[in-house]
Amino acid sequence: MSKDAVINTLIIAATMVMVAVILVAGRDTGAEVPPELAVGQLAPDTFIADRSTDPIEDEDATQAARDDARANVPTVYSDDSDATFTVIRNVNSFFTDLREGAQDELPPEPATTTVPPDTTTPTTGPDDSTSTTEVTGTTAPSTTTTTVLPRLPFEEQIQLLELRHSTLLTPIPSFVALYNSDLDRVERGEEAVFPEVELQTLELLGDELGRGIKPGELTDRQAFYLSPLTRPPIFVIGLPDEEQTEARKAITQLVGFSLQANLRVDNDATTAAKNAAAEAVEPAYVTYRAGDTIVEVGEPISSVQFQALKDLQLYEPEVAPGTSPWAMALLGVIAVLLAAFFLWRIAPTELTEPRYMALFSILLILAALFSRLPELLAEQNHALGYVLPAVAIGFIAAILFDPRTAVLMAIPMAGFTAISTLDLAFTVYAAIATVIPVGFVSRVSSRRQLRVAVLLTAVTVAPVAAATEWLFVDMPSPGLAALWAFIGALVAGLVSLGLVSFFENAFGITTSLGLLDLLDRNHPALRLIEEQAPGTFNHSMLVGALAGRAARAIDADPLLAQAAAWYHDLGKTEAPQYFAENQFGVSNPHDSIAPVESAQIIRAHVGEGLRLAKRYRIPRDVADGIRMHHGTSLMRYFYHEARETDPDIDPALFRHFGVKPQAKEMAIVMLSDSVEAAARAYSQEQDPTADGLEGVVDTVVTEKVDDGQLNDSALTFGDLTTIKAELVLALMGYYHARVPYPGFPGPQVIERDTQPVLPEIPVAARSDADE
Repeated sequence: MSKDAVINTLIIAATMVMVAVILVAGRDTGAEVPPELAVGQLAPDTFIADRSTDPIEDEDATQAARDDARANVPTVYSDDSDATFTVIRNVNSFFTDLREGAQDELPPEPATTTVPPDTTTPTTGPDDSTSTTEVTGTTAPSTTTTTVLPRLPFEEQIQLLELRHSTLLTPIPSFVALYNSDLDRVERGEEAVFPEVELQTLELLGDELGRGIKPGELTDRQAFYLSPLTRPPIFVIGLPDEEQTEARKAITQLVGFSLQANLRVDNDATTAAKNAAAEAVEPAYVTYRAGDTIVEVGEPISSVQFQALKDLQLYEPEVAPGTSPWAMALLGVIAVLLAAFFLWRIAPTELTEPRYMALFSILLILAALFSRLPELLAEQNHALGYVLPAVAIGFIAAILFDPRTAVLMAIPMAGFTAISTLDLAFTVYAAIATVIPVGFVSRVSSRRQLRVAVLLTAVTVAPVAAATEWLFVDMPSPGLAALWAFIGALVAGLVSLGLVSFFENAFGITTSLGLLDLLDRNHPALRLIEEQAPGTFNHSMLVGALAGRAARAIDADPLLAQAAAWYHDLGKTEAPQYFAENQFGVSNPHDSIAPVESAQIIRAHVGEGLRLAKRYRIPRDVADGIRMHHGTSLMRYFYHEARETDPDIDPALFRHFGVKPQAKEMAIVMLSDSVEAAARAYSQEQDPTADGLEGVVDTVVTEKVDDGQLNDSALTFGDLTTIKAELVLALMGYYHARVPYPGFPGPQVIERDTQPVLPEIPVAARSDADE
C-alpha cells in the first residue's frame, strides 16, 4: 500500500468518527420516555378521581399556617441592666459636676449625691406580659448642709460642664442658672430647692427606664421629651413660679438626651416562642371524592395533587420506542464510505491525493454539521428548517473539485439530513439543493457570473422548498418554506465563496476564483513580463487566447488553459534578450555563442519560471504550464546548427528538461505555444492564408504527436482534430487581411484568387517555436 493510500485511509477513518459523533452528540437517542410527574411540573393532562381518596395532608397549607403562627409571635426582649445603670450613673455624674463646678474651690465636705428612688425595668415576653426588673443601688435624694464658698463666674461653670458632658450641651445653661439661683436662696437663709430638681429628674428618668426602651423606640421616646409640644408637665415643690418653666425645660431635655435603649432582642427566646406557636398548629388535610377534578391540564401540580395522583395511580403512560444511537452512527459511517468509494471510482487520479481527500472529508464533516440545523430551528416552525445550507456544499464541491464530485455530495448530504431530522421533506430538499448550484457554477468565467450563480441558485431552491413542504408536511407553509429557503441559499452561497478562497489557499488547490485572480492584467507577475519582456508578454497573451478557445471546444477548463498560457514564459524575464520575440532592432546574441550554450540558456527559462512562480504564489496547476509547455521536445535549430560541426553530437544535449503534459489543458498550452510561434514565423515569410495556417497547425501538432510529447495527456485524436480546427480559426482571425491606406507603406491586399501553397516551416520558425 502506498503512502498516499495509507494517509487517505486514516483521513477517511477520522472522518467517519467525527461524522458519527456530530450526528449523535446532544440528542436523546434512547426510547422516548414520558416525563415523570413531579411537584411544580405542569400537568400533561386533566386528571379526575375515579374513587375517593384517604385524607391527604396538605403540606403547603400546613406550612403556610405554621408560618403565619410564627409571624404573629412578637419579638421577645430582655433587660439590659448595664444600659440602665449607665444612664443613672451619667445623670448623677452630671449633677455632681454641676455642684462642684459652681464653687471656686472644693468644699470642706463633699456634697451628697442625689439618686432616684428604687426603679424597676419591665421585660416583655411573647404574650406581651411585662415583668419588672429592679434597678438597684439608688435611694431617695437627701440634703446636707452646704458651706457657701465663692462661686465661679456663670460662663465658666457652663464651660466646665460642657467639657465633661458634651452630649448634654442643650440643658447645661438652664441647670447652671437653676443651681446658682438655689445657691442664692441658701445664702439668703432660705431652704435649698435644687435637690428637689434632682429628685424630679431622677424619678422621671427612673420611670422611663422602668417601662423599658426598645432600640426601635428610642428615637420616639427622646423626641417626646425634647419637643416643647409633647414634653410632660413637671412641678418642682418649693421652686418659685418664674423658674418652673425653665426647670421643666431643663429636666425634660436632660432626660431626653440621657435616655438609652435598655431592652435588647432575645433571639433564642424569640425563636423558641415562634417554634412553640408553629408546633401548636394542627396539620391540614384534603380529600378527593370520585368525580372530583384533581388537576387541570397545564396547571402546576401541587404536593397534594401529586400524592392523590400517586395514590389513585392515574398516571401510567406508555413508553414510546426511540432511535438507537448505534444505528445513527452506523448510517453516518456508511454514508462516508459510500461517498469515498464513489469518489475513488469516478474522480480522476489527482482527486485522490491526500490534500484532496482531506478537503473532501472536511466537506463531509460540514455536511453533517449543516444537517443538524433543521433539528434546532424547526422545532416550532417547520418551514424555518429550509434555511439548511445544503447549497453551500454544492457550491464548494463544484468549485474546488468538479461537477461530478458536487453531484456525489448530494448522497451524504441527504443521508446526514435524514439521520439528523428523520424528516422526509428536509431529506429530499437537502439532496436537490446540493445539486442545484452545480449547473450554475460549472461554466463561470468571471466573479460576476459567480455572484449571479448564487442568486440563480437561491431563486431555484425556493420553489423546490415550497413543493417539498406542500407534498410531505401535514400542515404545510409553502410560502414561508420558499422564503426561508431563498434566504438560506443566498447566505450560504455568499459564505461558501469565502470558504472556497480559504480552502484554496489552505490546500493549494486551483479554482475558478483563483484563476480569475491570475487572469487579472494587474497581477504582479504579468506586469513583470510586460515590463521586462514585452515581446514575450504579447506572445503569451495570444497563446492564452488560443489555449482558452481550444480548451472550451473540447470541454476542458478554459480558465486553467488561459492562465497557464499567460504565465508559461515567466522565466524569460530573467534573460529576455536571448529570445527572438524580444530582439526587435538588436542583434541576436546566439550568433556569438556555441549552440550547446544557447540550448542551456533557452532551457533555463523553465527553471527560472518555476522559481518566479513560487515567489509570486502561482498555484501548482498553473505552474505546470511552465514545466510542461516544452515537455522534453528537441531544440531543433541549435541541434541542426551543432550537427554542422559535429554530426555525431548527442541530441539529448538539446532537449528540454521539462515534463510531458499530463493534463488536457497543459497539452493545449504546448500546442498553442508552438503554433503561435510557427504561425508568426510563417507570416513573416509570406502572406498567411487559411490553407497555409491550417498547414502550419497540422505540421506542429503532427510533430508533437510523433515526438511522443502528448503521450501522457488525456487528449484523444478526436480532441486533437477539434483543437486544430479551433486554432486555425483563431489564427485566421488574428492574421486577417486589411485594406491598404493610400500613402502608407506596407504590403498590398492579398489576392483572393491566388492558390495557396502549403508552407515548409523554416528552420528559424521551428527554433522559435521550440524556444
